[in-house]
Amino acid sequence: RAPLIQDLDSELPGIAWDLLPMEKYRAHNWHCFEDIEHRKPYAALYTSLGCPFSCTFCCINAPFGKSSYRMFSPKWVIREIDTLVNKYGVRNIKFIDEMFVLNEAHVLGICDLIIEAGYDLNIWAYARVDTIKEKFLEKLRKAGFRWLALGIESGSRHVRDGAKKRFSNEDIMEVVRKIQSAGIYVGANYIFGLPDDTMETMQETLELALKINAEWANFYCAMAYPGSALYHLAKEKGWTLPPGWIGYSQHAYEVLPLPTEVLPAREVLQFRDNAFQTYFTNPLYLE
Repeated sequence: RAPLIQDLDSELPGIAWDLLPMEKYRAHNWHCFEDIEHRKPYAALYTSLGCPFSCTFCCINAPFGKSSYRMFSPKWVIREIDTLVNKYGVRNIKFIDEMFVLNEAHVLGICDLIIEAGYDLNIWAYARVDTIKEKFLEKLRKAGFRWLALGIESGSRHVRDGAKKRFSNEDIMEVVRKIQSAGIYVGANYIFGLPDDTMETMQETLELALKINAEWANFYCAMAYPGSALYHLAKEKGWTLPPGWIGYSQHAYEVLPLPTEVLPAREVLQFRDNAFQTYFTNPLYLE
């Protein structure tokens, strides 16, 4: 394993946008709900690498050998945004960071430089329920962050604790409403089939999702991604894992999610698909 790069700015020269077919990329449909006819041009950009957290279902730190979090400087980030805006006319941007809303100096430094540049951007990024601070929200909105994605995962405190997400349903509701009150939309992420899940706890998750009624929601099956703690648990338990990479794809015909302690994989998958239909046909959501 090569040693980790410590100074990202000096050792990584920037992104070779000129080698990419920039005219072909378009944003997610929900990212552009306010202006659905203009999903292009679009770009995705890292402002940091890794994540300091250790959620059991996540494999993001596997390539780095440990939990780590390294940031590009705000000046490096605004240089890339300058290129995207001025050379390619990009307005829709995804910050791909596993956890963007985390380090105060990093978040506010990038926001301040975008605001100073006067760009009219439509950005989305990842956050956690326990990393959102009220002082972030006004700056994020002013800088053009229109969406924040939150990993809520489960409606059961017990199941969330098992996945190392220790916050209450009340905390979740409060943070979601604060984000929305700041004029930022929420993309809520949920997982069905974590090891402690039962049919009852998965129903709790769906009911929490319906109550939150976020502007967008993603429903996933728990996967034992290689490199994650869940993968090692699955190997110990002798649970059947996908025979090839396509089996880890959430929307592939060959998808093979994890069973739970009490539910087979097929029931988890069926519940996930039904939850998607229930959420997106819910009259309160459609309103």
